[in-house]
Amino acid sequence: MKNPSYRYPRTSSLHRTILCLICLLTIVGHAQGFRILKKSHYIVKKSSAYSGITIRDDNGPTVNQAAIPFPHVFEEIYPEDYLDFLVLGDWGYQAKGVGEKKGDQVHVASAMENMTQEYGTQFIINVGDSFYKSHRDDYQGVNSVDDNKWKTVWSDVYHGRLAEIPWYSVAGNHDWYNNVTAEVDYFWTKNHRFFLPALFYVRHSYFGPQRIKVTWIHIDTNIFYYDYGYLDDRNSLKSNFRAFEMDKPGMITDRLKWIEEKLEENQDSKWIFVVGHHPLIGSCASKHLMSRLPLLFKIYGVTAYFSGHSHTLEYQSSKLSSPTTYFTSGSGSRFGSGCDGKDWGVPSGTLGFLHVRINGNSSKLDFQYVNATTYESEILHQGTVDAIPFIYPKEY
Repeated sequence: MKNPSYRYPRTSSLHRTILCLICLLTIVGHAQGFRILKKSHYIVKKSSAYSGITIRDDNGPTVNQAAIPFPHVFEEIYPEDYLDFLVLGDWGYQAKGVGEKKGDQVHVASAMENMTQEYGTQFIINVGDSFYKSHRDDYQGVNSVDDNKWKTVWSDVYHGRLAEIPWYSVAGNHDWYNNVTAEVDYFWTKNHRFFLPALFYVRHSYFGPQRIKVTWIHIDTNIFYYDYGYLDDRNSLKSNFRAFEMDKPGMITDRLKWIEEKLEENQDSKWIFVVGHHPLIGSCASKHLMSRLPLLFKIYGVTAYFSGHSHTLEYQSSKLSSPTTYFTSGSGSRFGSGCDGKDWGVPSGTLGFLHVRINGNSSKLDFQYVNATTYESEILHQGTVDAIPFIYPKEY
């Protein structure tokens, strides 16, 4: 699959010239590629405080563009009468230790490649922690858009169809520990397949002859999961939160308001999915301000929430008190324990991913959890989820 030839002009580090760029974006994503359809005006410049592109608000100070929810919706049209995708998380670990320090991307990548060929998978949902510190001389995340990890951890590992289809991504805490903006910049300047235009963004997928609408709301859960006031001063996550102004009291309120607005705006969708890094299963939903999210999902009929972080495969099924199904797929390269209160989960020591498919105008999606701990992959668990399990009044 060809990446778009469109490139943002680079800013001179000497002059840091303000560039008027014609940006963006409504993307049409076919199984064979993207093309840019619409354009709108942006003012961007290079900031000495960040390595990433920044957006200047003429009514205020310069802030990092990555921290601002992307103002436009990305659209994809799939001609096939199905929507098929894999959910992968916590995949960027390459060490070969023992126990929970053992990683094996290769087995997981091989099983994923086989499944994408069999089912005609159209994209990957990447739930974050894309780049780990894998050995003593390594470092968390990536340093820049030219970091060699883009090759050694991503493009050299995921082959075949996995190297052709887009990876719709969110950032995990290990991405935040270093230069999370570089992951956003990589999308804009290097490769649109690693799809991370901002830390918060919305997509619409239309598929089949009936153009069935699926809404995807991609969010950064790090500010909800970690309490800034309790982070150690030596923790790079704290300094990065501060650099992005994520420590401001109104920031979390604004992001929650944005999530609710996007959910309300997309009530005409047959399917609404939310993607974040941190899990909302059982006890994990009580972490800091994560508990604010399930109520919004309940009110606005979110079918499913996809996450990682816990290095396991598990889910919590929909029920009257909690109609959203919560999926965790966080064992793309490491394994560990999960959340208390799950309805199903694998034993520690299991690597794998989640496969999801919606056929035609069906009101159910099919899912499969795949064990890819060895080259002999197997289906561990499978089931179905209703499109809109329950309807709640908006004034709930």
